[in-house]
Amino acid sequence: MHTDDPPGTAPYRRTWVGIPVWLWVNNPAPTSWGPQSKTATLGGVTVTANASVQSLYWNSGDGQNVTCGAGTPFNAAAYANQAAVDSPTCGIRYQHTTKGGTFTVTATTSWVVEWTGGGQAGQIQMPTATSTTDVRVGELQSVNVTTTGDTYN
Repeated sequence: MHTDDPPGTAPYRRTWVGIPVWLWVNNPAPTSWGPQSKTATLGGVTVTANASVQSLYWNSGDGQNVTCGAGTPFNAAAYANQAAVDSPTCGIRYQHTTKGGTFTVTATTSWVVEWTGGGQAGQIQMPTATSTTDVRVGELQSVNVTTTGDTYN
């Protein structure tokens, strides 16, 4: 599940209780994930600043919290012949549904700028950036029936 598509526009915005949900940053780039570097000179002093995401915190909307890197995008072709597979880097599993069946997933990034110049160095913590999306969580139940019509629970 990545966070840059409008809610309801992609099939991966629906999942089921107990099924792995992969979390990732879609197409991480210097301006969305880092590092982004700039150098400037003024009065004979050159300062270089490098900005990058220091951490990514996911809140599933049902009480689960995960801190991880950019994650691994789900590749349906790579897992076509396998049952539900957990993300190797960042994911959750919903344990229940909610009234209305929708949870709001929140991704919060913390950025840091590291700078050097004029014989000095330091860090500047930047305000966090937040993005949200809704995911529908359903629950599947089954009843086993024999060919004679008897049911088993």
